[in-house]
Amino acid sequence: MFQNIFKNWNFVRILRLAMGIFITVEVVKSGMWFLIITGVLFTVMPLLNIGCCSGGTCSVSTKNHKQINDEIEYEEIK
Repeated sequence: MFQNIFKNWNFVRILRLAMGIFITVEVVKSGMWFLIITGVLFTVMPLLNIGCCSGGTCSVSTKNHKQINDEIEYEEIK
């Protein structure tokens, strides 16, 4: 898990980390301590390179479209 911290960095991951740090700093400055979980979450997710798509659960399944089109039957209406 911790080997993800140092590899596969891209612009979006750096942007997410910057937003997380910004949210955390602003929460501390404003004293809204109930939002600290949000800031920490937005900081930890890019550090560990986790998110909704890290497990491959957001991908759309690929199906054979030709096979789907062969199953459709049409009826002519006069």
